[in-house]
Amino acid sequence: MTMTAENEFHDLIAKLQAWFRAEAAASTLDALMDHFCTDFSMVGIAGQRLDREALAGMFAGGHGARPGLCIEIDALQFIAVPAPLVMLRYREGQGVAEGGMAWREALAVLRQEDGRWRWLALHEVTAA
Repeated sequence: MTMTAENEFHDLIAKLQAWFRAEAAASTLDALMDHFCTDFSMVGIAGQRLDREALAGMFAGGHGARPGLCIEIDALQFIAVPAPLVMLRYREGQGVAEGGMAWREALAVLRQEDGRWRWLALHEVTAA
């Protein structure tokens, strides 16, 4: 099966949920990081810019930190940009067990490299 950008998006969301729940082994960090371009950067909801190395550190420290985490995706929209890029806009909700969902709006850019899609950039802001 050829991995589309949409498949990559949903695959990574599922892997992140499993990572923060500790349903994925800590030894899979390198495989998780393979979803990101070497020049990846993001701005998270706290407004801080992270490069790929900082993201790996955040993931390493966050393994199993959110048991019961549920990630929901809403309003996924593709935005036309020139190949080999894809831009996605979406709402992401995160919550645990009986707690409410905390929503964010996100804009992601994925780039096709070596026959697969990898995340190049992500910008998140809190949403009402």
